[in-house]
Amino acid sequence: MRLTLRFGVLLLAGAFASAATPWAMAQSAPPPAFAPRVRPAPIAWSQLAPQQQQMLAPLQGQWNSLPPGQQQHFAKQAEKWASMPPQRQDRIRARLQRWADMTPEQRQQMRENARAFRNMSPAERAKVRAAFERFQALPPAQRKALREQWRSMNPEQRRQWLQSGAPEPRRPRGH
Repeated sequence: MRLTLRFGVLLLAGAFASAATPWAMAQSAPPPAFAPRVRPAPIAWSQLAPQQQQMLAPLQGQWNSLPPGQQQHFAKQAEKWASMPPQRQDRIRARLQRWADMTPEQRQQMRENARAFRNMSPAERAKVRAAFERFQALPPAQRKALREQWRSMNPEQRRQWLQSGAPEPRRPRGH
């Protein structure tokens, strides 16, 4: 209904505009709803500033295959990242390297996970963050055991395990 009303208003506005003088019509810009969408231009790797190239080095091999919009996004982010402390820059480069090393399927799964996280309620996101912090605090052997346990479960077992409060993983033998 709302869309039909807007379309009707635009049609009426067009009818009145046609009655206006040619000079007035030439001076008016097209309505925003009909403004052409400008596609970002691709950026050649050589066009990036040295600081941007340094930050985006893990993506260099894939740079030309990235959509221009993503290139624009990464170039803009790299400018911000270059002003961060060296330790933070190293973490960003490591994450970019992990992303570059992923298969397209793994990247798609990461995007879906991020989308699902954004769609959670604030309380659900807080629970996920707390669980992640608990996981990160575990010793490496326990984290590995937890990952292996998770991978061995089917989706229904995972759901039940999460609903039950995610018990501690089985301790590796000999510990």
